[in-house]
Amino acid sequence: MWKKLIFVLVIMCVLIPRLSDGQEAKAVLEGVAKAMGDVKTLQYTGSGTNNAVGQSAAPGVPWPRFNVKSFTRTINYDTVSMRDELVRTQAENPPRGGGGQPVLGEGRQNMAVSGTYAWNQMGETITPNWAPADREYQLWLTPHGVMKAAMAHNATAQTKTEGGKKLTTIAFMVPGKFKAHAHVNERNLIEKVESWQTNPVLGDTLTETTYADYKAFDGVQFPTKITQKQGGFPSLDLTVSEVKPNAPADIQVPDNVRQATTQVKIDKAADGVWYVTGGSHHSVVVEMKDHLVVIEGPQNDARGTAVIAEVKKAVPNKPIKYVVNSHAHFDHAGGLGPFVAEGAIVITHDVNKAFFEQTLAAPRTVQPDTLAKSGKKATVEGVKDKRVLSDDTRTIELHHIQGNMHNDGLLMVYLPKEKFLVQADVYNPPAPNTPPPAQPHPAQVNLYENIERLKLAVDQMLPLHGRIVPLSDLLKAIGKAS
Repeated sequence: MWKKLIFVLVIMCVLIPRLSDGQEAKAVLEGVAKAMGDVKTLQYTGSGTNNAVGQSAAPGVPWPRFNVKSFTRTINYDTVSMRDELVRTQAENPPRGGGGQPVLGEGRQNMAVSGTYAWNQMGETITPNWAPADREYQLWLTPHGVMKAAMAHNATAQTKTEGGKKLTTIAFMVPGKFKAHAHVNERNLIEKVESWQTNPVLGDTLTETTYADYKAFDGVQFPTKITQKQGGFPSLDLTVSEVKPNAPADIQVPDNVRQATTQVKIDKAADGVWYVTGGSHHSVVVEMKDHLVVIEGPQNDARGTAVIAEVKKAVPNKPIKYVVNSHAHFDHAGGLGPFVAEGAIVITHDVNKAFFEQTLAAPRTVQPDTLAKSGKKATVEGVKDKRVLSDDTRTIELHHIQGNMHNDGLLMVYLPKEKFLVQADVYNPPAPNTPPPAQPHPAQVNLYENIERLKLAVDQMLPLHGRIVPLSDLLKAIGKAS
């Protein structure tokens, strides 16, 4: 009997603190909801600066910064939908890095998410976007969003006093998506959120969001100063001027987005060369005598895994020995993990070598991916100016694109036998019959200068965005058509 009593007492000792934590969290969140006001939809407008996360000129330097003349975010929490509408101008000169630089005059962005769908809109043109999870993440990091997420996911609470002020931390996890610590001040207002998700490149990554200078807008408290850091660098600095609680927010998924498929499509470009498309980011497969070389592992874990599956169907009896990374921007490196899990060696520019050695070894615990589950360790090899991969069947040349504003470690790949050139981001061929731009893009001019410097005889370009085009299309774009 005494053994049973001791067992019951032990269980009670274990459970009572947990029940207390849960009860305290519920009380805190009820206080937050009362102080901030509950909303089903929300729209806020402001101005400031933002940064293109994952688009830096080189690893270890801040994300490119832009002036934001206007920013309007519309959220529907019930349907998990959000739309961001921005007007940006160039902030850094000379421009370095990605994110659509240089911005000539005013650049408009219209970006939306609804459930598992994400899309961008420019004028009447709507294009699917590959990263709905990132946009949904931002929706839940808003003050009212984090409150709702905490209420729905068994939050716990801890209260302490610092400098004479009481601060309560609400901790919770949204399984398979993110975990967060929301800090609540004495006024029952959320003033800081520390959150973690598994970034496809960085692994488990901290996002720090601060909320300050709350004001009342139609009975709802909302911060008028929002700042955010992602991966250790600033990503947003916004001064809010207007808030509309429960504003109209009927964000419908466009038909072409709902019907779009990201299914991988693989087409033969020449004997032993395949162009891998389907979605916004492409790859190229080159067959060697006893192995395969894949150029680019883009986007994320799912895309990298899908590309590998299609490559195995096309060439079933040869292993993928190398995956060549064009540059370290997150949308072009997020799918490297599955290739490492497959046993492939990553080849990248020297600028990126140490970065990938670190990130591919980083913990991936919030959303364990293919690499984390495999337990494999990455082998990363660097290229300075040129590297040649060759055997009895063909030669592959890897060249550094020198002096390009987009990325310091940008590689292009040349196949001498086929006279193919593979490159990312520098020249993305538009739809057929699109008139050339009024002003040539400096990165495209630089690409052609590198082709001339290296004396590459290029017939066809296999871009990692867009479509296969002859070199003459690049010449037209930069005003050098004969």
